[in-house]
Amino acid sequence: MTHVRFYFLLLFLPFPILLSSPINSRITTILKNGQGEYPIGYHMEILSLSPETKISFEDVRKFKSFEESKSLSPNFGFTKNVYWVRFELYNESKEKDWFIHLSYPLLDKIEFYEGNETTWKKTITGDSYVFSQRPMEEKSFIFPIRINFKKNHTYYFRFESEGTVQFPITIYSHERFLKLKEKENLSLGIYYGILFVLIIYNLILLFMLRDFGYLYYLLYISLYGLSQSVLNGLAFQIFWPNSPYWANISLPFIGGFSLFWGIQFTRSFLSTKKHTPTLDKILMLLMALMLCLMLSSFIFSYFVNIYLLASLVMLFAIFVFLVAVVCWDKGYKPARYFLIAWVALLFGVGIYSLKGFGILPANLVTEYGLQAGSAIEMCLLSLGLAYKIKLANSDKNKAERKIAAYKVKLQDAKLVSSRLEVELLKNNIHPHFLLNSINATIIWLDEDPETAKQLLSALSEELRSILKLTNKKTITVTEEINICKRYLEIMSLRKESKFEFKSEGITIKDMIPPIVLLTLVENGLTHGYQGKHSGLFTLKKKREKNKTKYILFNDGLPTTKSDSLGTGIKYIKSRLQEAFPNRWDFSSKVVLGGWENTITLMD
Repeated sequence: MTHVRFYFLLLFLPFPILLSSPINSRITTILKNGQGEYPIGYHMEILSLSPETKISFEDVRKFKSFEESKSLSPNFGFTKNVYWVRFELYNESKEKDWFIHLSYPLLDKIEFYEGNETTWKKTITGDSYVFSQRPMEEKSFIFPIRINFKKNHTYYFRFESEGTVQFPITIYSHERFLKLKEKENLSLGIYYGILFVLIIYNLILLFMLRDFGYLYYLLYISLYGLSQSVLNGLAFQIFWPNSPYWANISLPFIGGFSLFWGIQFTRSFLSTKKHTPTLDKILMLLMALMLCLMLSSFIFSYFVNIYLLASLVMLFAIFVFLVAVVCWDKGYKPARYFLIAWVALLFGVGIYSLKGFGILPANLVTEYGLQAGSAIEMCLLSLGLAYKIKLANSDKNKAERKIAAYKVKLQDAKLVSSRLEVELLKNNIHPHFLLNSINATIIWLDEDPETAKQLLSALSEELRSILKLTNKKTITVTEEINICKRYLEIMSLRKESKFEFKSEGITIKDMIPPIVLLTLVENGLTHGYQGKHSGLFTLKKKREKNKTKYILFNDGLPTTKSDSLGTGIKYIKSRLQEAFPNRWDFSSKVVLGGWENTITLMD
């Protein structure tokens, strides 16, 4: 009898367990005491249908082609397919109130079904509807449910979206949900707090320094922060809860606008027009594409625009990184900060874009990696911008010191030039020169009054021209030639000789420091024509690539060696340096049949 009872108990013992077990343990999530969080990615079944397929909820319930989920956070990337999801919950805990949390806030249309075999309640929401239509006023989608102890319920979702289709679903207890929101609000508060501080800090620097780099940076981080608020659903909740149309087009528009100013900031920060002109043109092309994306936001579907945005984000990240590497390789120091900052953002952009294309699953890293990376990037870029300004000020100070030193040298050169000029004038207006000229005039007053009058007129004009022109930095070569001709006219009359001055190729645009050619003519006449009663001075202009040469030849034969460091030569070199700093050359040598002086001016 005992054995019979034992076998009888063994036969019927599983029966109450079977009665209390969930209907389908494969897709059932069991809610237990002490555990308030249940990701149900592996405990759901998914049905994918083409958008043309018209099917009712009752028909979906009868479908046999549901497939078990292979991912903790199902992500199908950019697709127009409609997805049905079903799962079961079995409550073994004493808590009755739970929350179904759908953490991706950019789904266009969501239908949620809860109930039993006879009665089903339908909830419609999504970012294609006004915000007030959501079951709870949260930036993501929260569906409150109630499950009694030892009861199981089946739930259905229908998802349709023109953007990325992903549905990371988690079941939370009331207590765990509050802790989740507390952590989430804290992380978002830190992120946007950092962003706000950076905006205020750089806004102050913009007004203080008036540097356009800070303006580009401000526009970039402000719009980037706004685009992040669109991505995490805050913008729809706070700024435009009653405008689902703008909520759908705001991401590609604001994202494109943010990247536009990000590229302009890159061009300004790295001085790409100077350091990498070819890549700078590519960046300008990307800016044009960003503007096209902004315009496209109002014309084409969200599906097209969000796909373009994801593609342009990848191109933006790659090319900006490449430009930073090239600028760093060329020795541009601020590129180091920029590159390190960009690596942080690239990591976040890369994993978020790969999540958008469905390559990576939706999880904590892929969902918030972009915000973390962008926060680090913005802080480092702010430091890099400050370093660039400091470097620019340092270079400016160095340049100012060089200019000050150059001014001192130039002032010294002017003083030397003025002293030499006075000495030269003293030589030219030497008492012997004046006495000899006056004595010659007195003799000719009786013998040849016409010649005496000509001599006085030439002498007067020569002295007036010299005194008038020596204060100028440069004069035309034509004016200098006229001075030389009058000088030779005076000397011809005094020595009863014939000295001539000819020129070839000279134009009215040719410039030269005053009294330079006259000094060479006077030097040549003094040392090259002793015992001779005639002479010829010839000035020729030659053009060679980026150089202009003035060659003064005289047919005199100097009896004494010319001193290259004499007062006249020092004066010539001083005036050339003053007028053409480090862009001149002077040479003097004996050539066949006479003496040749060459003044070379570089463009």
